[in-house]
Amino acid sequence: MEQQEVIKARFARVAETLDERTRRAVAASEALAIGWGGITAVSRATGLSRTVIQNGIKELTGTLPRAAPGRIRRPGGGRKKTSETDQSVRTDLEQLVEPVTRGDPESALR
Repeated sequence: MEQQEVIKARFARVAETLDERTRRAVAASEALAIGWGGITAVSRATGLSRTVIQNGIKELTGTLPRAAPGRIRRPGGGRKKTSETDQSVRTDLEQLVEPVTRGDPESALR
């Protein structure tokens, strides 16, 4: 348990300055330094999930491609646009707005 307290203290010192990408890297580095059982120990000490730490290890070892410089996440992450997942949403909105639209139909206000 003493090892987890040391990890927790070290992580707490820098946690406020870390973004998602660097948080994964710091946790993964701690886990790699410990060796066997490191992922579990770091997970318990930091509160990060084992999957996050495993992804950090993959990024550090080059198994998983890193995000481009200046980015926190790799492209393609996050929620898709509603217009991509539901093709009818644009036409539905047009039908709602059309009866009350005045003026130039090509204006930027639309």
